[in-house]
Amino acid sequence: MKKKLLFVNGHLNVGGVENSLVNVLKSIDYQYYDVDLVLFEELGNYATEVPADVNIIFYDLSKSLGPIRKCIVDNIKMRNWFALCLRFIFILEKILGVRSLSLARALFKHHPNYDCAIAYRVGFCTDFVGYIMNSKKKITWWHHGSYEYSQQQTKRLRATYEKFDRVIAVSESSKEMLMKNIPGIAKKIATVPNIINIKDILYKADQDEGVEIRSNKEITLLSIGRFSPEKGMVNCVLTCKKLIDSSYKIKWYLIGDGPQRTEIVNCIRELGLEDNIILLGAIANPYPYIKQAQIYVHPSLVESLSITVLEAFTLNTPVTVAKSMGPMEFVHNNENGLLVEPNPDGLYEGIVRLINDQNLYSRLQQDKNEVLKNYSPEVIMNKFYGLIEAG
Repeated sequence: MKKKLLFVNGHLNVGGVENSLVNVLKSIDYQYYDVDLVLFEELGNYATEVPADVNIIFYDLSKSLGPIRKCIVDNIKMRNWFALCLRFIFILEKILGVRSLSLARALFKHHPNYDCAIAYRVGFCTDFVGYIMNSKKKITWWHHGSYEYSQQQTKRLRATYEKFDRVIAVSESSKEMLMKNIPGIAKKIATVPNIINIKDILYKADQDEGVEIRSNKEITLLSIGRFSPEKGMVNCVLTCKKLIDSSYKIKWYLIGDGPQRTEIVNCIRELGLEDNIILLGAIANPYPYIKQAQIYVHPSLVESLSITVLEAFTLNTPVTVAKSMGPMEFVHNNENGLLVEPNPDGLYEGIVRLINDQNLYSRLQQDKNEVLKNYSPEVIMNKFYGLIEAG
């Protein structure tokens, strides 16, 4: 008899967590598992990649959010009793604590009892699995590269984690960080990195119709990340200015979006880099760009693992990577990539080294199978199955 699994996430829009989740769903052996996937925000760009075996269940929580008075009035008018009741439960949670969320079980009562329920994001996804879903075993994932929770938030998170059998970190450094910040979690925590599916990446990299970024006239750089402070994407703009001022001919492509987009656009204009920096927005298939770029630059100040650097490894694109705990586990400086200080000066120095040192550049173009095999679907899914099947 098949076991019943539940995955819970906010959406399937372009992002590292969502990419990781889809890779897990693609790698599950559906001869042995029935899988439901609950989403709360929207389906998103990756929804078409979810295997047909997965039953997607969507709850629109947007009607339960926003200004209280407007939310209540609008839901009464629309007779949306689900959203109205959920909003009242959210209010109770603020007053009485997170355990009040268990009152929402009646709203989701049609769900079966699962053999294992998996919250793929911290936050409401974890609360939902912890307090609302019925499951023999409960697992939650941690994907963040930093811990910025207050003492009160940590207390709440610790109480929620008591509902779980396992907490999964995507790197050893993330695991150490959680054990340091959340007392009593050590016995529950395990490390399961993200999957890097080489075959899938190579296939998608060849779907390059209309993608032509490599040039004989300019050095082609690429960076991928959310436009938010911790990802350091604005440093790409500042680094580009230093390169241009040093007489390097540069075309730098940025893939991503986020709250800093306006700031980045204004910075590009102020520095006169409109012809040098191209904003491509969020792209579901970035692999043709990674394949064609001469250098992949990863400016992020905070990373739990860094999927895009591993994807650049897969496509043999040399990398310059800002130092942070995740990439420092597998990027070996001067051997398979460059680790630099997480600022414009550091990025500049790494890029210039790769431009001027052809021997170094050629060395960093070599296959990195020894690293990548640790993130293969076979290795990662064996770890995953071991956790969900353990007694």
